[in-house]
Amino acid sequence: MPTKTTQITPTTVTKPLSDFQTIGYNTYLYTAESYKPPETPLVLIFAWNAAAAKHIAKYTVAYKQLIRNGRFLLIRCDTRDMYRKAKTYERLLTPALNVVKEHVKLGGKVLCHSFSNGGANQLAEFAKAWKRREGTLMPMRAQIVDSAPGKGGWLRSHAAIMYSLPQTLLWRWFGWLAIHLMIASIFAYNKVTGAEHKFLVLWRELNDPTIFDARTPRVYLYSKVDKMVGDDEVEEHADAAIAMGRDVVKVRFENSPHAGHVREDEGKYWGAVMGAWKRGPASE
Repeated sequence: MPTKTTQITPTTVTKPLSDFQTIGYNTYLYTAESYKPPETPLVLIFAWNAAAAKHIAKYTVAYKQLIRNGRFLLIRCDTRDMYRKAKTYERLLTPALNVVKEHVKLGGKVLCHSFSNGGANQLAEFAKAWKRREGTLMPMRAQIVDSAPGKGGWLRSHAAIMYSLPQTLLWRWFGWLAIHLMIASIFAYNKVTGAEHKFLVLWRELNDPTIFDARTPRVYLYSKVDKMVGDDEVEEHADAAIAMGRDVVKVRFENSPHAGHVREDEGKYWGAVMGAWKRGPASE
Protein backbone atom coordinates (compact mmCIF):
# COMPACT_ATOMS: atom_id res chain seq x y z
CA MET A 1 0.00 0.00 0.00
CA PRO A 2 1.25 3.54 -0.74
CA THR A 3 2.32 5.57 2.29
CA LYS A 4 2.89 8.87 0.49
CA THR A 5 1.54 9.82 -2.91
CA THR A 6 1.13 12.60 -5.43
CA GLN A 7 -1.98 11.71 -7.41
CA ILE A 8 -1.50 8.21 -8.77
CA THR A 9 2.12 7.18 -8.31
CA PRO A 10 3.32 6.64 -4.72
CA THR A 11 6.70 7.94 -3.62
CA THR A 12 7.15 5.00 -1.23
CA VAL A 13 5.43 1.64 -0.90
CA THR A 14 5.30 -0.51 2.22
CA LYS A 15 5.90 -4.23 1.64
CA PRO A 16 6.53 -3.76 -2.09
CA LEU A 17 5.18 -6.49 -4.38
CA SER A 18 3.88 -8.47 -1.39
CA ASP A 19 0.50 -8.72 -3.13
CA PHE A 20 2.09 -10.52 -6.10
CA GLN A 21 2.37 -14.31 -6.29
CA THR A 22 5.63 -15.84 -7.54
CA ILE A 23 4.75 -18.19 -10.42
CA GLY A 24 8.20 -18.80 -11.93
CA TYR A 25 11.73 -17.51 -12.39
CA ASN A 26 11.61 -13.72 -11.85
CA THR A 27 7.88 -13.92 -12.67
CA TYR A 28 5.10 -12.53 -10.49
CA LEU A 29 1.32 -12.33 -10.87
CA TYR A 30 -1.43 -10.25 -9.29
CA THR A 31 -5.08 -10.71 -10.23
CA ALA A 32 -7.82 -8.33 -9.14
CA GLU A 33 -10.94 -9.96 -7.67
CA SER A 34 -13.02 -8.37 -10.43
CA TYR A 35 -10.76 -9.61 -13.25
CA LYS A 36 -12.94 -11.07 -15.98
CA PRO A 37 -11.65 -11.27 -19.55
CA PRO A 38 -12.34 -10.24 -22.22
CA GLU A 39 -13.69 -7.10 -20.53
CA THR A 40 -10.65 -6.63 -18.30
CA PRO A 41 -7.02 -6.29 -19.42
CA LEU A 42 -3.68 -7.94 -18.72
CA VAL A 43 -0.79 -5.57 -18.05
CA LEU A 44 2.57 -7.18 -18.84
CA ILE A 45 5.46 -5.36 -17.14
CA PHE A 46 9.13 -5.97 -17.96
CA ALA A 47 11.26 -4.27 -15.30
CA TRP A 48 14.69 -2.75 -15.86
CA ASN A 49 17.88 -4.60 -14.99
CA ALA A 50 18.27 -5.33 -11.26
CA ALA A 51 15.30 -3.11 -10.40
CA ALA A 52 14.50 -3.14 -6.69
CA ALA A 53 11.02 -4.19 -5.59
CA LYS A 54 10.50 -0.82 -3.88
CA HIS A 55 10.96 0.95 -7.22
CA ILE A 56 8.93 -1.46 -9.35
CA ALA A 57 6.04 -1.29 -6.87
CA LYS A 58 5.53 2.41 -7.54
CA TYR A 59 4.42 1.47 -11.05
CA THR A 60 2.37 -1.58 -10.08
CA VAL A 61 0.49 0.42 -7.45
CA ALA A 62 -0.22 3.16 -9.99
CA TYR A 63 -1.39 0.65 -12.58
CA LYS A 64 -3.79 -0.89 -10.07
CA GLN A 65 -5.27 2.57 -9.55
CA LEU A 66 -5.64 3.13 -13.27
CA ILE A 67 -6.89 -0.36 -14.17
CA ARG A 68 -8.69 -1.57 -11.08
CA ASN A 69 -10.05 -4.81 -12.50
CA GLY A 70 -6.94 -5.99 -14.32
CA ARG A 71 -4.42 -8.76 -14.13
CA PHE A 72 -0.77 -7.76 -13.74
CA LEU A 73 2.13 -9.94 -14.84
CA LEU A 74 5.62 -8.77 -13.81
CA ILE A 75 8.88 -10.14 -15.21
CA ARG A 76 12.05 -8.92 -13.52
CA CYS A 77 15.52 -8.85 -15.08
CA ASP A 78 19.06 -9.74 -14.03
CA THR A 79 22.22 -9.04 -16.04
CA ARG A 80 22.72 -12.73 -16.78
CA ASP A 81 19.29 -12.84 -18.45
CA MET A 82 20.62 -10.58 -21.18
CA TYR A 83 22.96 -13.32 -22.39
CA ARG A 84 20.90 -16.48 -22.01
CA LYS A 85 20.36 -18.80 -24.97
CA ALA A 86 16.91 -18.56 -26.54
CA LYS A 87 15.92 -22.12 -25.62
CA THR A 88 16.90 -21.65 -21.98
CA TYR A 89 15.15 -18.33 -21.73
CA GLU A 90 11.98 -19.66 -23.35
CA ARG A 91 11.82 -22.37 -20.71
CA LEU A 92 12.15 -19.79 -17.94
CA LEU A 93 9.42 -17.68 -19.54
CA THR A 94 6.96 -20.58 -19.79
CA PRO A 95 4.79 -19.63 -16.76
CA ALA A 96 4.39 -16.08 -18.10
CA LEU A 97 3.72 -17.29 -21.64
CA ASN A 98 0.97 -19.54 -20.28
CA VAL A 99 -0.68 -16.65 -18.41
CA VAL A 100 -0.75 -14.50 -21.54
CA LYS A 101 -2.02 -17.40 -23.67
CA GLU A 102 -4.87 -18.06 -21.24
CA HIS A 103 -5.83 -14.38 -21.24
CA VAL A 104 -5.72 -14.03 -25.03
CA LYS A 105 -7.63 -17.29 -25.54
CA LEU A 106 -10.48 -15.76 -23.53
CA GLY A 107 -10.46 -12.70 -25.79
CA GLY A 108 -8.56 -10.42 -23.43
CA LYS A 109 -6.31 -7.54 -24.48
CA VAL A 110 -2.68 -6.99 -23.44
CA LEU A 111 -0.79 -3.82 -22.52
CA CYS A 112 3.02 -4.25 -22.56
CA HIS A 113 5.25 -1.87 -20.61
CA SER A 114 9.02 -2.36 -20.72
CA PHE A 115 11.70 -0.37 -18.92
CA SER A 116 15.24 0.30 -20.16
CA ASN A 117 17.25 -2.03 -22.39
CA GLY A 118 16.92 -4.80 -19.82
CA GLY A 119 13.14 -4.81 -19.93
CA ALA A 120 13.04 -4.25 -23.69
CA ASN A 121 15.31 -7.26 -24.15
CA GLN A 122 12.99 -9.35 -21.96
CA LEU A 123 10.03 -8.26 -24.09
CA ALA A 124 11.83 -9.11 -27.35
CA GLU A 125 12.74 -12.57 -26.06
CA PHE A 126 9.16 -13.04 -24.88
CA ALA A 127 7.74 -12.01 -28.27
CA LYS A 128 10.08 -14.38 -30.12
CA ALA A 129 9.23 -17.25 -27.77
CA TRP A 130 5.52 -16.54 -28.28
CA LYS A 131 5.92 -16.69 -32.06
CA ARG A 132 7.83 -19.97 -31.90
CA ARG A 133 5.10 -21.51 -29.74
CA GLU A 134 1.96 -19.98 -31.18
CA GLY A 135 3.01 -19.25 -34.76
CA THR A 136 1.65 -15.70 -34.55
CA LEU A 137 2.85 -12.28 -33.46
CA MET A 138 2.24 -11.61 -29.79
CA PRO A 139 -1.04 -9.67 -29.55
CA MET A 140 -0.68 -6.27 -27.88
CA ARG A 141 -3.24 -3.50 -27.73
CA ALA A 142 -0.49 -1.03 -26.77
CA GLN A 143 3.29 -1.08 -26.25
CA ILE A 144 5.06 1.29 -23.86
CA VAL A 145 8.83 1.67 -24.22
CA ASP A 146 10.30 3.49 -21.22
CA SER A 147 13.97 4.63 -21.29
CA ALA A 148 14.90 2.54 -24.34
CA PRO A 149 16.33 1.53 -26.67
CA GLY A 150 19.96 2.49 -26.37
CA LYS A 151 22.76 1.24 -28.62
CA GLY A 152 24.99 0.10 -25.77
CA GLY A 153 27.81 2.62 -26.11
CA TRP A 154 30.70 2.20 -23.68
CA LEU A 155 30.09 5.08 -21.28
CA ARG A 156 26.32 4.76 -21.27
CA SER A 157 26.59 1.02 -20.67
CA HIS A 158 28.99 1.67 -17.80
CA ALA A 159 26.57 4.16 -16.25
CA ALA A 160 23.67 1.71 -16.60
CA ILE A 161 25.51 -1.18 -14.93
CA MET A 162 26.82 1.03 -12.14
CA TYR A 163 23.25 2.15 -11.48
CA SER A 164 22.11 -1.47 -11.09
CA LEU A 165 24.80 -2.38 -8.53
CA PRO A 166 24.49 -2.07 -4.74
CA GLN A 167 25.28 1.49 -3.67
CA THR A 168 27.92 0.52 -1.13
CA LEU A 169 31.36 2.04 -0.71
CA LEU A 170 33.02 -1.23 -1.81
CA TRP A 171 31.11 -1.33 -5.09
CA ARG A 172 31.78 2.34 -5.73
CA TRP A 173 35.52 1.79 -5.30
CA PHE A 174 35.98 -1.48 -7.16
CA GLY A 175 32.82 -1.76 -9.27
CA TRP A 176 33.83 1.17 -11.47
CA LEU A 177 36.96 -0.61 -12.74
CA ALA A 178 35.37 -4.08 -12.83
CA ILE A 179 32.59 -2.84 -15.08
CA HIS A 180 35.04 -1.18 -17.45
CA LEU A 181 36.93 -4.48 -17.68
CA MET A 182 33.73 -6.40 -18.31
CA ILE A 183 32.63 -4.03 -21.07
CA ALA A 184 36.10 -4.18 -22.61
CA SER A 185 35.90 -7.99 -22.71
CA ILE A 186 32.50 -7.85 -24.41
CA PHE A 187 33.69 -5.37 -27.02
CA ALA A 188 36.83 -7.45 -27.61
CA TYR A 189 34.82 -10.66 -27.98
CA ASN A 190 32.49 -9.04 -30.50
CA LYS A 191 35.45 -7.66 -32.42
CA VAL A 192 37.26 -11.01 -32.62
CA THR A 193 34.21 -13.16 -33.36
CA GLY A 194 32.37 -10.66 -35.53
CA ALA A 195 29.34 -10.93 -33.25
CA GLU A 196 26.88 -8.05 -33.23
CA HIS A 197 26.48 -6.10 -30.00
CA LYS A 198 23.52 -7.39 -28.01
CA PHE A 199 21.84 -3.99 -27.85
CA LEU A 200 22.25 -3.39 -31.59
CA VAL A 201 20.41 -6.66 -32.15
CA LEU A 202 17.69 -5.48 -29.76
CA TRP A 203 17.55 -2.11 -31.52
CA ARG A 204 16.79 -3.86 -34.81
CA GLU A 205 14.37 -6.41 -33.35
CA LEU A 206 12.11 -3.81 -31.74
CA ASN A 207 11.24 -2.48 -35.19
CA ASP A 208 11.13 -5.89 -36.88
CA PRO A 209 7.58 -6.48 -38.19
CA THR A 210 8.12 -10.23 -37.99
CA ILE A 211 8.50 -9.89 -34.19
CA PHE A 212 6.30 -6.91 -33.27
CA ASP A 213 3.01 -6.12 -34.97
CA ALA A 214 3.38 -2.79 -36.80
CA ARG A 215 -0.28 -1.95 -36.07
CA THR A 216 0.26 -1.76 -32.30
CA PRO A 217 0.38 1.81 -30.93
CA ARG A 218 3.77 2.47 -29.35
CA VAL A 219 4.75 5.16 -26.84
CA TYR A 220 8.38 6.12 -26.19
CA LEU A 221 8.97 7.70 -22.77
CA TYR A 222 12.45 9.20 -22.40
CA SER A 223 14.46 12.09 -20.99
CA LYS A 224 16.75 14.77 -22.29
CA VAL A 225 19.18 14.22 -19.40
CA ASP A 226 19.16 10.39 -19.19
CA LYS A 227 22.82 9.35 -18.77
CA MET A 228 22.21 5.70 -19.71
CA VAL A 229 19.99 5.90 -22.79
CA GLY A 230 20.23 9.16 -24.67
CA ASP A 231 17.25 11.05 -26.05
CA ASP A 232 19.06 11.08 -29.39
CA GLU A 233 19.08 7.28 -29.44
CA VAL A 234 15.41 6.97 -28.53
CA GLU A 235 14.32 9.58 -31.05
CA GLU A 236 16.36 7.94 -33.80
CA HIS A 237 14.64 4.63 -33.12
CA ALA A 238 11.19 6.21 -32.85
CA ASP A 239 11.68 8.10 -36.11
CA ALA A 240 12.71 4.88 -37.84
CA ALA A 241 9.54 3.24 -36.52
CA ILE A 242 7.44 6.14 -37.85
CA ALA A 243 9.13 5.86 -41.26
CA MET A 244 8.11 2.19 -41.32
CA GLY A 245 4.48 3.18 -40.78
CA ARG A 246 4.19 2.41 -37.08
CA ASP A 247 1.78 4.32 -34.85
CA VAL A 248 4.26 6.14 -32.59
CA VAL A 249 4.00 8.80 -29.89
CA LYS A 250 7.22 10.35 -28.54
CA VAL A 251 7.01 11.76 -25.01
CA ARG A 252 10.17 13.54 -23.89
CA PHE A 253 10.83 14.70 -20.35
CA GLU A 254 13.33 17.45 -19.61
CA ASN A 255 14.94 16.61 -16.26
CA SER A 256 13.96 13.10 -15.22
CA PRO A 257 16.47 10.29 -14.51
CA HIS A 258 16.64 6.93 -16.23
CA ALA A 259 13.40 4.95 -15.69
CA GLY A 260 12.15 7.74 -13.46
CA HIS A 261 10.22 10.00 -15.84
CA VAL A 262 6.95 9.64 -13.95
CA ARG A 263 8.52 11.69 -11.14
CA GLU A 264 8.78 14.75 -13.37
CA ASP A 265 5.18 14.80 -14.57
CA GLU A 266 2.95 11.84 -13.78
CA GLY A 267 -0.01 13.36 -15.62
CA LYS A 268 2.03 13.53 -18.80
CA TYR A 269 3.43 10.05 -18.18
CA TRP A 270 0.24 8.16 -17.41
CA GLY A 271 -1.74 10.22 -19.89
CA ALA A 272 0.47 8.92 -22.70
CA VAL A 273 0.27 5.33 -21.43
CA MET A 274 -3.51 5.26 -21.07
CA GLY A 275 -3.99 7.21 -24.28
CA ALA A 276 -2.28 4.44 -26.26
CA TRP A 277 -4.26 1.80 -24.39
CA LYS A 278 -7.60 3.46 -25.12
CA ARG A 279 -6.70 4.11 -28.75
CA GLY A 280 -5.53 0.58 -29.57
CA PRO A 281 -4.59 -0.62 -33.07
CA ALA A 282 -6.18 1.24 -35.96
CA SER A 283 -7.53 -2.04 -37.33
CA GLU A 284 -9.77 -2.63 -34.29
